[in-house]
Amino acid sequence: MTEEQPVIRMTTATQTFKGHEDNIVAVAVFPDRRRMVTGSGDKTLCLWDLEDGVVLKKMEGHRDKVRALAISRDGQWIASGDLGGELIAWNRDGKSLTEPIKVHSNRIRSLDFSPDSTLLASGSWDKTTELWNTKTWQVQGNPINCGNRVYCVRYSPSGEHLAIATENIQIWNPSTRECIAKFEGHYAFNGAYNISLMWTPDAKQLVSAGDKDDPTIRIWDSSTWNQIGEPCKGHTRHIDMIALNPTGTLLASASDDSQVRIWRLSDHQTIAIVKHTDNVFCVTFSADGKHILSGGKDKMISKWAVPLPEDVPEDQASYDVLREDAPKEQVADNVQQSDSEILAIDATARNACITGDLSTADRLLTKDINANSNDYNSYANRSFVMAKKADWDRALDDALKSISIHPSLIGCISKGIALCGKRQFQNAMKAFDLGFLFVDTNIKKTHLLLLIKAIALFNANEHEEAILRVQDLATTCPNVDTLACQIVKAYLHVQLGLNVLNSVHGVRHNEAVDHFTSAVNTIHFSSMLAIHSKYDIFAVLFGWDLKSLWRAAHQNWCHALLRTGRLPEAIKAYRYMMDRADEATKARSLDWSTGKST
Repeated sequence: MTEEQPVIRMTTATQTFKGHEDNIVAVAVFPDRRRMVTGSGDKTLCLWDLEDGVVLKKMEGHRDKVRALAISRDGQWIASGDLGGELIAWNRDGKSLTEPIKVHSNRIRSLDFSPDSTLLASGSWDKTTELWNTKTWQVQGNPINCGNRVYCVRYSPSGEHLAIATENIQIWNPSTRECIAKFEGHYAFNGAYNISLMWTPDAKQLVSAGDKDDPTIRIWDSSTWNQIGEPCKGHTRHIDMIALNPTGTLLASASDDSQVRIWRLSDHQTIAIVKHTDNVFCVTFSADGKHILSGGKDKMISKWAVPLPEDVPEDQASYDVLREDAPKEQVADNVQQSDSEILAIDATARNACITGDLSTADRLLTKDINANSNDYNSYANRSFVMAKKADWDRALDDALKSISIHPSLIGCISKGIALCGKRQFQNAMKAFDLGFLFVDTNIKKTHLLLLIKAIALFNANEHEEAILRVQDLATTCPNVDTLACQIVKAYLHVQLGLNVLNSVHGVRHNEAVDHFTSAVNTIHFSSMLAIHSKYDIFAVLFGWDLKSLWRAAHQNWCHALLRTGRLPEAIKAYRYMMDRADEATKARSLDWSTGKST
């Protein structure tokens, strides 16, 4: 796809990290957001302080040029591989745990830890992929024979699949060592090799980058392995590495053409171009997604700010994306950027909160607190986890601890939510009101804080008050993120409808119909994935699933009409839903209507 819109061009980094004596070929950041590791042709790795830009430790031990590195998802391990095929395991502080281990007979080109950090995959030019046990640092089972040089290995978010880039793209079950899918990928275009891979957070798409014969980025549907849309075009030479931001909405690519490009995944459009002085070999996003870090032949890592929504030139000025006649492209463009900048939480803990894995989120945040007793962000974030568990005493304790260390917006929000849970509404409102001291005159943050305040009241069963607050906010500030108000209003009406529908008082089913009708009339666009990404703060704080909101509203609308005996209206509602659903939603709705799913 050509660049139809103007893009931001950046030539001056916000920070540089200098310490290597040769090309930098690999970079990875810790989930704690404080440190980074780089690998170089000078046979060393460097452990960096991201804030101060200083080398915390020069990690020596390789006997050949370092070519690959990875950090485990829990931040406990570092693994590195070199051109001689040797691997070294390190602890989080850069202390080697092993001598160089020779298993591969050629260079190690790629490393990736499994999501649970128990396994490490290593891909090599000896045409094999090995799986390593991170407790023993011994290879586990027989090697996976890939048939050609391996350029990249990537575990899926669940760990159930392992994608391998070589002459073709292979999808393996790492447990059974069975190849479950294989397709040409970039090789179908001028015989190009597949160089780099990334899964989207929901695992529904696999993103790939090609070499000099097809210097494009292509996106593949993981249910069919067919290509989605047009490729991302703009690079003119070999693409060495790609990376996704934590929400899966933005993509960064590093190329031998001396550029790093930042793309919107929703429309495959370049939004920014970063210009280096020479070949760029590696790129990654910071753990909070606000920066990219890239390096290559210039022997240093450069840090660049990811453009904010207001910085990105767009043809469409309207954010009223819920109109029924709004083109899908406009909806995707307008909701691609997350409004969750209020939260400061590492990507792994954030994803655990979003998926409902509260025990993992609790464990990760507790580990951060144990590592730094003054980490006020982690106390506030753990308070949110406790609130989702309805452990209101611990939620309040963590919130108060956060504020005692350092008063902040996130601390005030956590205190307000905890006090609402304890039904201390007057004190809760005071806590939320104090939060306005920290919004820095940012009208979007103010708007979002008011919505969070309303949702906290709703969750404490103050339903009528919460709905009125959302309606008043939409009326008072009609030009500030109408989408957020309507999403919240729709979600609250769906919850009220479900409460009534599941109550023992069947005579109230007409009331449920009214709530679902209100939700249906509020949201008209059936594809909610981009909206879920934009407003994932509601998933982190309250466990909301916005991806299925449109479908939940319509299906329960039909169900409630049936429960009240209004069959003709139920049929009309079902037809209305099927006529307006996208293909994926239509398939799920069809399964629901035939009893194949709930």
